[in-house]
Amino acid sequence: ANGKYSHFTRKGRYAMDIAMPEGTPIVASRGGMVVKTENHQSGRGNNPSGNYVRILHDDGTMGVYLHLMRGSVAVREGQRVEAGMQIGRSGNTGNSTGPHLHFVVQRNVGLALESIPFNFAQPVDSLPNFAVGGE
Repeated sequence: ANGKYSHFTRKGRYAMDIAMPEGTPIVASRGGMVVKTENHQSGRGNNPSGNYVRILHDDGTMGVYLHLMRGSVAVREGQRVEAGMQIGRSGNTGNSTGPHLHFVVQRNVGLALESIPFNFAQPVDSLPNFAVGGE
């Protein structure tokens, strides 16, 4: 699903998969502190998330960017990032059926992660549909 909520678990119910060519620059949607990264997985590997970046926002929510290209993560744990800063490049790592960005906003509820609804400042539908060769 390109730019639509496409998952059904509590942790990922409001996640979006956005198709795009491998190597597309990925930028932080909001500022915050990088709390977790993975950058060395190739292919499916042993982690279904593949390579990823998790950013803790000032309001306690977290933006999570999954399936990034191996070696492309451009931030480190403990680093402060601002909205619009490149954090990596899209890939096809982990449990992925093709190049895309899996993006979700989560919060801690008790001892579990829960996804929450979000909106982009610019509708995803107004972006190029890379899945069909858009530019």
